[in-house]
Amino acid sequence: FQQNIFKDWRNGVKHTIPVSATFTAFKYINITPSFNYTERWYTHKIERSWDEERMRERQDTTYGFNRVYNYNLAISANTKLYGFYKPNPKVFGDKLQMVRHVFTPAISFSYAPDFSDEKWGYWETYTKTDEEGNVSLVSYSPYAGSLYGVPSKGKTGAINFDISNNIEAKIKNRDDSIKKISIIDELGASLSYNMAAKRQPWSNLSTRLRLKWGKTTFNMNAV
Repeated sequence: FQQNIFKDWRNGVKHTIPVSATFTAFKYINITPSFNYTERWYTHKIERSWDEERMRERQDTTYGFNRVYNYNLAISANTKLYGFYKPNPKVFGDKLQMVRHVFTPAISFSYAPDFSDEKWGYWETYTKTDEEGNVSLVSYSPYAGSLYGVPSKGKTGAINFDISNNIEAKIKNRDDSIKKISIIDELGASLSYNMAAKRQPWSNLSTRLRLKWGKTTFNMNAV
C-alpha cells in the first residue's frame, strides 16, 4: 500500500449495461431486441513506436483518464406453427388418433462496428524497419494487457436463420386410454450470413436430428 495506486497497480473500472425486451407482433411473432454497452476506465496507456537507432520497439507510458467503450445490438424473432392431421381409420386403423407437427422458424440479426478504426483510438499502428531493411506496419492497442482488455477488431453484422420441427402422435391403447408418442423429437437446421465478410459470407449449413423412442435417444448432426 506504499505504492502509487495509479502508476504501480494494475487497475481499471468496468461498466456493463445490458438492455433487452420481449414483445409480441401481430399476435404470433415473438420479437426480442437487445443492446449491450461496455465501458472501461483506465489510468494509463502505452504508446509504442520503432526506434531505428536501437532497432527495437520503444514504449512510452502516458497517465491520465482513458475511456474505452464498445457496444453491440441484436434483434431476434420467432414463432410457432402448428399442424394437425387426423388419419383415416380405414387406412391406418383406429389406433392412430392424431398427428401433430410443430414448425418453429427463427431469425436474428446482430451488429457491432469496427472498433479498430482510427476514429476510436483503441488500435494504432507504427512502421517497423528491420536490420535487413524490410518495412512492415505493426498494429497494436495502447490498452493491450489492461485489466478489462480492449474491444476486438473487425465489424460484425450477421443474420442467423434457424428452423426446428417436432412431430408427435396420439395413439389409443387397448384400454382406450390415449398415449402421446414422439415420432421426431427435433429435426432442425441453421444457417448464417455475415454481411461484414468480403468473401464467403454464407456459413455452412448445420443440421440436427433427435429421436426419442421409448428409453432410447438418438442424436445426429451433419454439416
